[in-house]
Amino acid sequence: MKQHAAAWVKGSIKYGIGFGLLALVIARYWADDPNGGAPGLRTLLGGPVDFGWLALASVLIAAGLSCQLVRWYILVRALDLPFGVRNAFRLGLVGVFANTFLPGAVGGDLLKAYFLAREQPERKTRAVASVIADRALGLFGLILFVAVLGSVAWALGDSRITTNAGLQKMVQVTGLIAAASGAGFLLLGLLPQRRVDRFAGRLRWLPVVGRSCAELWYAVWMYRQRLKAVGAGVALSAVSHLGLVFAFHCAARVFPPENADTDRATLAEHLVIAPIGFIVQALPLSPGGVGVGEAAFAGLYRLSGRPESRGVIARLSLRLVEWIIGLVGYLVYLRMTASREIPAIEEVEDEAEAEARRTDGTVVAPAEGG
Repeated sequence: MKQHAAAWVKGSIKYGIGFGLLALVIARYWADDPNGGAPGLRTLLGGPVDFGWLALASVLIAAGLSCQLVRWYILVRALDLPFGVRNAFRLGLVGVFANTFLPGAVGGDLLKAYFLAREQPERKTRAVASVIADRALGLFGLILFVAVLGSVAWALGDSRITTNAGLQKMVQVTGLIAAASGAGFLLLGLLPQRRVDRFAGRLRWLPVVGRSCAELWYAVWMYRQRLKAVGAGVALSAVSHLGLVFAFHCAARVFPPENADTDRATLAEHLVIAPIGFIVQALPLSPGGVGVGEAAFAGLYRLSGRPESRGVIARLSLRLVEWIIGLVGYLVYLRMTASREIPAIEEVEDEAEAEARRTDGTVVAPAEGG
């Protein structure tokens, strides 16, 4: 009971932070610029609405989400866990619902990991590792996306990149992070098996979480031995993020500006700033990044020399699409809960807390081959 009360308080705080920040952002950009500059949100919302762009954004978001779920399926199968594409989509939609609307400790990742762990009681940590790897690969894909496409736009002489030191800095930093991450993962394959086992043995000595950390280390090692699966995951991440960026590009056109040349960001700009905005809003400060995303895109539009209100209205338009898809996930969740294919949220919380208090477990050594 105390744990549920604490989770309720924590969730309420996150809701307060998210919607409080959203209210501040809306209030900040509600009125028109008194100096005759950018129109405010009130003017934009009262103007024409292009529902065709909103529909196209919905299709692109759904396509990008499908790529993400197929990626998770590939990563699960790479760890030799029995799993089907149908379950990946069903659990994935439940995860979308949790990540979009639930502010507490139980997010979409935990729900997916719980389901896999329940089906594979002897390989629970592998199940969790697949979810962590999926999230990490998605984040790496966003960083790589900015580095590669931003560099291409820069090399082709796009004026919005070549004349903007801030955007150039983003491209350079993400390029360094992507190169270092990729190199570190590849160099992992040079370690002999005895050193892998030795490091796992040291991890086992960590209090409470030692054995779980050792098995996570073995899971990372297994992924390094399955470069085809990781490569497919990176490719799917690229396609997914491309769809996500194009969806944001469409959302930015739902409310047409009076002066498109100065008010509307180009696709080249969105290829750089949109993934950064998505990374920022992934911080666990509010449910679905509400408020955080709007504030981030306002700042990114300012950095790009565009009206900040345009960044806010674009993110709000895309959020509407995400909420609709999240509600679809809620319907899937209700159906699965009713059939007991997935437990209620409270049961997941109880089991997660109980699992965190347990210290027993067995490290599963990596399978041979790749």
